Amino acid sequence: MRIAVFVENALEAGGTFQQTLTMVQAIQSLPGHDVVVLTPIADNIAQLRKHEIEAHLYNDGAWTRFIDTIGGLMPRCQKVLHLVQRIGFRRFGQNLDCRLDHLSIDLAFFNARSATPIRLSRHSYVFTVWDLCHRDHPEFPEVSANREFERREQVLNAVLPKAVAVIADSEIGADKISQWYGVDRSRVHIVPFLPSVGVRSYANGTCLSSVSSVRQKYKLPEDYFFYPAQMWPHKNHLYLFEGLAELKARFSLAPALAVSGGDKGNLSYLRNCAEKLGLADQVFFLGFVNNEDIPALYEGAKALVMPTYFGPTNLPPIEAALLGCPVIYSDTRSFRSQMGSAALYCDLSDPKSLAEQMRLILEDQATVEILKSEGLKLSSSLNEDATRESLQHIFDAYAYKRRLWNS
Repeated sequence: MRIAVFVENALEAGGTFQQTLTMVQAIQSLPGHDVVVLTPIADNIAQLRKHEIEAHLYNDGAWTRFIDTIGGLMPRCQKVLHLVQRIGFRRFGQNLDCRLDHLSIDLAFFNARSATPIRLSRHSYVFTVWDLCHRDHPEFPEVSANREFERREQVLNAVLPKAVAVIADSEIGADKISQWYGVDRSRVHIVPFLPSVGVRSYANGTCLSSVSSVRQKYKLPEDYFFYPAQMWPHKNHLYLFEGLAELKARFSLAPALAVSGGDKGNLSYLRNCAEKLGLADQVFFLGFVNNEDIPALYEGAKALVMPTYFGPTNLPPIEAALLGCPVIYSDTRSFRSQMGSAALYCDLSDPKSLAEQMRLILEDQATVEILKSEGLKLSSSLNEDATRESLQHIFDAYAYKRRLWNS
């Protein structure tokens, strides 16, 4: 069976691109299936080639995308589309289907939220949902402003019921997909996050950077906490600054904080907040950090601190755990389910609780060693074999049915 894997996220998407890369490599390793990688982003071609993945560029215009999509959103238009096709415009309304036909594709695979499946009228697909945070936290502007909430709902309601399989990252996520979008629970498969390819390579001894080199490069002191996250409001950087200020005021401890990630419109506000809290010399805004430097930043940090609101799981905590970096995480049911005893947890309504956990990391070496040990146990249970087995089951089950009809 031939599978088209869509890579629709740019490298700057951070963890989303890294998780996509992991899934592409896992699918390519499956026996009995051929994989074709498609991307609409030219820069991804070179990035994927670095990992020995050849990708095809497709870059359909807005009109083509619109005509392909209209049949999916308004099925009654399909009769008109068929009429236009019959008078000679064969690709009209099914440009993407024709592209997949040309590549002899049997099944499409989408590793992130995407409206592209709506364009498919003749090809089945597997769809991935890593989060439903617009439902969990609709108050945040990044999931509600400018009708973003409505766009996400429109896409999910259109594509999820038709997917031959839906992939979720956790039991909690799978249950929400089934409950909120009417997807039969047996069609929702759990494939947990794996640490990124770069972090796994670093853990195995392939080091493109070192702790000393990243400290020098980013001018970091020896004692620093690390938070890799785009500058979205839901990432909760301000709470982290407030916890750092409490740590300084209550315990006279002033470690540095290194925050990496692209500006999503919130950076200048966060810089002003750090200055008002008297933390201008403690908070290091690193900007977008190359993937080669991220593992060494984990390894050199006193701990990963991740007070995010969005879940139900996240990539940085398991990456930190693999590299022996202690984790401080938001205290929610889903995050405790992800990390268990491999993390300390902070109350997002009280920055003092974060200060207490940071102090524990700085002053209690026994706690640090326990967290490192538990983190390594957890990360060892997350392996590529389990991911491949889950994906193999999904694709083999579809291939068994696919043999029943001709192209």
